Amino acid sequence: MPSEKAKENKALVATCSACGKKVSTESAVALTGLEDGRRKQFVVCVGCANHGWRPPGFAGIYSPRPQ
Repeated sequence: MPSEKAKENKALVATCSACGKKVSTESAVALTGLEDGRRKQFVVCVGCANHGWRPPGFAGIYSPRPQ
């Protein structure tokens, strides 16, 4: 759920690539993957990232964060 600050500013809200929920950018991470053979940043909520969701072609390291 977006924070009060994010609700007031649409630039601070993103849609999670994994679950489709609107999340505050404060509680999201960007993971780099591939789409159509090109590198792309995927916005993912911390909950989905901590539970193992990775974009196609992800080849990095992700350290779980507190929710």
